[in-house]
Amino acid sequence: MSSEKNTDPNNKRRGLLDSGHEKRLRRESNEQQLQPESLSSNSEDDSQLWKDTLGVCTRSEVDNILYEALDGSPSCQPDDSLAVGGHEPGSQAVDAHPCTPENKSSLSSVFQGSPRTRISGRTIRLGLCEWANFIDEDATFVDKSAAIANVMSPRVGKVIAGMYPRRMGKTTFLQTLANFLDIIGDMPRSQREKHFRQCALYELHPEFFEENFAKYPVIMLDFKTSCPESFEDVPSCLRKSVLAATSKYTELLCNLLDGVDSGYEHLRLDKDVIKRKQRQIRRFINHVNYVDESHSTKPTPHLSVISGIIPDLMELLNNIFRHRSVLIVDEYDAPFMSALCHVKDADEQAKIQRAYSRFLCESLKNNKHLHSGILVGVFDVRGIGLGSGLNNVDSYMAHSGFVETQPTENPFQHAFGFTIHDVWGLINDYVDNQWPYRVTTTCLELGRFKRDLLVGCIQHFDGYRIGQVHHVFNPHAILCLIRGLRSIKSLADVDYSRYSFWTETGSMKVVEAIKASSAQDLSRYCEYLSSSFLRQSEYRQHQGPLAEHMSLDFIDDAAVGSIGSQEQPQFPPDVDKETREELADICMIRSSDTFHDMQSLGHGLLQASTIMRLLYQAGYIVPIAKDRVGIPNSEVHRALEQFYERVAAQLKISTSLLESIHEEMGIYKCDLQRFSRSLHSCMVSIPGIGEDTSERFYQTILSSYIFPATRSGYAIHNEAMMENGRADTLLFPAPGHLRFGTTPMSYYIFELKRYDGKTTPTSSKRTSVANRCKVAKYVFEQAMQAQAQIYERYYPTLAEKARTCDLVHVVGVSFWMNRFCMIATKRKQEESADGAISWPAVRYEGSVEIEATVEYEQLGDRLEDAENGILREVVVDGHLVVLTI
Repeated sequence: MSSEKNTDPNNKRRGLLDSGHEKRLRRESNEQQLQPESLSSNSEDDSQLWKDTLGVCTRSEVDNILYEALDGSPSCQPDDSLAVGGHEPGSQAVDAHPCTPENKSSLSSVFQGSPRTRISGRTIRLGLCEWANFIDEDATFVDKSAAIANVMSPRVGKVIAGMYPRRMGKTTFLQTLANFLDIIGDMPRSQREKHFRQCALYELHPEFFEENFAKYPVIMLDFKTSCPESFEDVPSCLRKSVLAATSKYTELLCNLLDGVDSGYEHLRLDKDVIKRKQRQIRRFINHVNYVDESHSTKPTPHLSVISGIIPDLMELLNNIFRHRSVLIVDEYDAPFMSALCHVKDADEQAKIQRAYSRFLCESLKNNKHLHSGILVGVFDVRGIGLGSGLNNVDSYMAHSGFVETQPTENPFQHAFGFTIHDVWGLINDYVDNQWPYRVTTTCLELGRFKRDLLVGCIQHFDGYRIGQVHHVFNPHAILCLIRGLRSIKSLADVDYSRYSFWTETGSMKVVEAIKASSAQDLSRYCEYLSSSFLRQSEYRQHQGPLAEHMSLDFIDDAAVGSIGSQEQPQFPPDVDKETREELADICMIRSSDTFHDMQSLGHGLLQASTIMRLLYQAGYIVPIAKDRVGIPNSEVHRALEQFYERVAAQLKISTSLLESIHEEMGIYKCDLQRFSRSLHSCMVSIPGIGEDTSERFYQTILSSYIFPATRSGYAIHNEAMMENGRADTLLFPAPGHLRFGTTPMSYYIFELKRYDGKTTPTSSKRTSVANRCKVAKYVFEQAMQAQAQIYERYYPTLAEKARTCDLVHVVGVSFWMNRFCMIATKRKQEESADGAISWPAVRYEGSVEIEATVEYEQLGDRLEDAENGILREVVVDGHLVVLTI
C-alpha cells in the first residue's frame, strides 16, 4: 500500500472511493476475477439514497463531497482509524492509517486477520450455492478453500460423513471442493486455476494445490430433491439424481465417441485408449439412455440398473483418465429422514431406507475406482438403514474432534459456518465500501457502528461449535443482517430481537413431526437448557473478552482475535449437574435405543431422549464442552420456545418453559428463603472463586442467576442510578407486563459487599473452624452495613419507584469465596386514609426465630457445631438471615 501523495485530484478522488476501480473496469470487460479483497461499489438504486441524504444523484458528485470532507477533516488518531489489510493473497492485517487523503486506501478495508478469511464479491445474494454463480454474479463469498486440504487429507478415512445443522454453508463448500478437484468443472480449467490461486488454499497448502487441482473426476449427487414419499417413488427419485450428477461426463463420453472436440485440451487424452474403450463407452451411454426417461417410454428401470450407473462410470473414467473418482453426496440423510416423517408403514420405511443404503454401498464400499467419498447432511442415520451396509464411513458431528474427547481433528471444522474473523471482515467490507450512509458518517462513528454490529452478531447469532473451533456463526443469518443494513441509518435502527433468519428460511419437517410420549423429562430438559442459556447470556454481558471490549470506541483486529481465541465463559456451572450430564450423554453419545425409537418419528410418540438427540442434530442444541450442551443463541432460543409450546400443547401441560425454574428460585412467589437455598446450591458449584474475587464478579453471578426472572415479567438493572448513588442490583416488574395475576408484585433491591479482610494462605486454614468463625462474623456485619446503605442512600428513591408494587425486599449480601451472608427485610405498601404511602416491615417466619436486635452472637447454633458449607437460615426480629459459612 503506497503512502505517496497523488498530485492529480481526480486520481486521488478515485483512489479514495474505490481502491479497486481498475479491477472493476476489467471485470466489466468480461475478464472475471476472484479478487483477494472486497471492492467498493454502489448499485444504481443508491442514487435515490444519495439524493435523500446529500442532495446529489451521481457517483462523481458523491466523490466530490467525500473528497472535500476528507481533505478538510483532521486526521483521526490511530485508535480511531479503520482496519485495513493487505491487498495480496496471504497478506495479514496491518495497523490502520488515519483517514486522510494521503492514506486514501484505508476507506476500502479488508480483513485478513485469519489466514482462512478471504472475502470477495460486491453484492450479497442469498440462496446461491453454485461456485460459478458467485463469480458470475459478483456475489459476496467467504473463502473456505483451506479446509479442502483437511477434508482430502490421507489422515482421514476414504469415505467420510459430516453431520451439521442446516444453513451452515455445507452445499457451498461442497461446490467449492468439487470445482477444485474436478477435471471438468463449472468453468474452464484456466479460469478456475486463476481463481483458486488467489484463495487461502494455495497460500497455505501449495504442494497439496499442485498435486490435486483438477486431477480427479468428481461426481456430485444431491439428495435434497430425492425424497420419496413411497417406495414406488424411489426409482424415479434416484434416476433424477443420478442423471443430473453424471450428465457432464456422459456428454464428454459422447463427444469422445463421435470424435467431436470436447473443449478440454488440458485433459491430454490418449486416443489409443479411447479407441480401445469405444465398446465400453458405447455400452455405458446405452445404459444411461435406457435409464433416462427422455430417451425411452418404457417403465422406470429397476433399482439395480440405476444403481449401476455411477460404479460403471467410475470404472470407465479411471480407465480413460488414469485417476480414480471422488464421489460427493449432499444431503445424504434427506431420503432416510423423509421416509421417517412421511411414510407411516414401518415395512415400507425400511424398504426405502434399504434401497438408498444399497445404492450408496455400490458406489462407496469395496470400489477400487473410488478415490474419496464425502457425504454431508444434518441427521445421523447410521442406525436407521445406513449403518448395516455402509460400515466403512468415518462420521463426524459437531462435537467430533473435541480435545477432551477425541485426539483426532475434525476435518470439517474449518469448512462450515462463519468464524468471528469472517463476520468482522464482512462488517468492515460492507460498512466501509457499500453502506449508503457511510459518506455522511465520521471515522469515529463508523468505528463505533462496526463495533456494535459485531457485538450484536455475537450476542444474537454466535454460539455454534465444530470440533475445536468455537464462535461459529450461521452464515445465512449474518448475510441477511448485513444485507438489511442498506435501510439502516444508525445503530438505533437495528432491532436484533425481531430477527429470526434461521427459523424463517423454511420449516424443519423433522422437528415439526416430533410428538412426545411424556412431559416430565422433556420439560426438565428444556427448562434446564432455557435457564442455562439465559444465565449464560447475562453473564457474557459482564464477564469475558466480549464484555471487556464492549466499552471501547473501536474493536480492532487484535481485539477480534482475542475474543475468538477464548472459550465462551460458561455459566451456570452445576445448578443441575445431573440434568447437564444426562443431556450431554444423550446428544453426544450414540445410543441404539435412540435409533430404534426414531423409527416412530412422524406417526408415533418419541421418548424425551430421542427428541433431544434430534434437536441436537438439527442445531437447536449445540456442544459446548465434553460434558455440556446448550442453546447457541437468542435466535435459536426463541425457536426452541416455540417448539416446546407446540409439544406442551399436545401434551396438555403448561406451555411456560421456565415455570418450575421460577418456583425453584422463589422470586416469582416472593420467597427469599427458597431463593437463598437455590442461590447457595449455585454458588458452591462455581469453581475458581477465591478470597480476592471482586465485587463486580459477584454482582455478575447474582444478576445472571436471577436473569430467568425476566421471562416471568421482571426486569433487571445493575448499577441503577438513585438519588444518592448507584444501587448494585434492582429486580422489579417490567413496565407493561401483566403476568403476575394474584401473585404480589415485588420490588427487590440488592446491595453487595465482599469479604475484604486478611486472606488465608492455605485452604486447610481457610476452612478451619477458627477462620470460619472470624469470617462469618465479619461478613455478617458487612451484610448489615449493606442493608443500612440501602436505607441511607437509596430508600427515598426506592419507595417512589416501587409505588406500583405490593412489596419491597431490602436485601444486603456479603460474599466470601463461594459463600455468603444475606439479610433481607420485607416491607408491604400501606395507604392511609389521607392517601399517604408507608412501607411497614412484614415479619418473616422461620423454624428458628430470635426476638432481639440483630447481632451476630444471636444467630442461634454455634458455628463450631455446624458443618462447613451448610446453609443456616434464621429469622431475627422478623428479618431473614441466611449464612452459608
